[in-house]
Amino acid sequence: MEERASVLIVGAGVVGCAVAFELTRKGARGVVVLEREPLPGAGSTSRANGGIRAQFTTEINLRMSLLSMEVLDSLEEEIGAPPAYRKAGYLFLTGSPERLEAMKKAAEFQRRLGVSVEVLDAAQVRRRAPYAAGEIAGGTFGARDGFIDPGRLCTFYLSGASRGGASFQFGQDVVGIDRRADGTWAVRSAAGATFTAPVLVNAAGAWAAPVAALLGLDLPVSPVRRHLFLTGPVAGLPPVIPMTIDADSGVLVRREGERVLVAYSNPDEPAGYNTAFDPAFVERFADPLQARFPGIAEAGIDTRRSWSGLYEVTPDHHAIVGAAPGLPGVYLANGFSGHGVMHAPATGRCLAELVLEGRATSVDVSPLSLDRFARGDLIHETMVL
Repeated sequence: MEERASVLIVGAGVVGCAVAFELTRKGARGVVVLEREPLPGAGSTSRANGGIRAQFTTEINLRMSLLSMEVLDSLEEEIGAPPAYRKAGYLFLTGSPERLEAMKKAAEFQRRLGVSVEVLDAAQVRRRAPYAAGEIAGGTFGARDGFIDPGRLCTFYLSGASRGGASFQFGQDVVGIDRRADGTWAVRSAAGATFTAPVLVNAAGAWAAPVAALLGLDLPVSPVRRHLFLTGPVAGLPPVIPMTIDADSGVLVRREGERVLVAYSNPDEPAGYNTAFDPAFVERFADPLQARFPGIAEAGIDTRRSWSGLYEVTPDHHAIVGAAPGLPGVYLANGFSGHGVMHAPATGRCLAELVLEGRATSVDVSPLSLDRFARGDLIHETMVL
């Protein structure tokens, strides 16, 4: 079987679905999305925390977040209830006066670029987060930050793209890519199908590097396991709390129904496709969780409801978005380093502009080009979670 398309997208996670949606909204026809799993969003999207924030220290991350927020606001009526984007805020807090000074400087930078962020003193932090204990010097709060429902957003994009004529092909694990004499790309799947198109978008998430290797492209994207933990029911918390980050320890908490979701990154986690949940990992953050959020810690961790998934990480923890150098018609949307759901709306918009108009006008994504690594022009973000 061979199917011809105008644009082939590899990956039906939230990023690939967002690209398909924006292409069809701009009038593209013949968009085909290939997905190795039997369902959309079954990879990292289904296991994501779903935070969205503009509290970054690099301009490109900040602008991508602001564009995502703008896109989500514009789609709010179409998405309907329950909303996919909930503006509960992000609250960073610290007990260190020195760290607070750095956070104040970051907030000044963010405000200059249009981010709504407040610097809070200790009393203001405690009013917003009465569940936080220990020494508090202050913090920052972004009211427009919050949470995205990854599954709901992915499903919305898929449905909209489908209505616009996009075709989604599941169970299509890509095993070969060749360029034909007419300049089109021929993509072969393990299921025995071949798809051809002049434009190919790699949105394969944690599997982006193996897909790129089929093109002879060395893509510096590594899969890294990350854990998310659910506590038992927590009494006494407001129904909605901000995404609250203890900047001193890296422990993050937010409401998840009657429970609390806890995240903590292991800096020593080796690269690989291991998604097995490790209940012993709780020991790594038990002490800082107890010290900073004792009421939450008392609810205990329900390991049966907790899970792990994969980040797709680049050397500078920034995405790779743009045309693939030396490969006409190939575009990259990879390496979001934990910000894939957050930046999917912006990426979908910018990739569609690149493919159909030749340049991204909503945000200049040239800082995210793949060749920055060859130039040694890495981007340094200090607020990495």
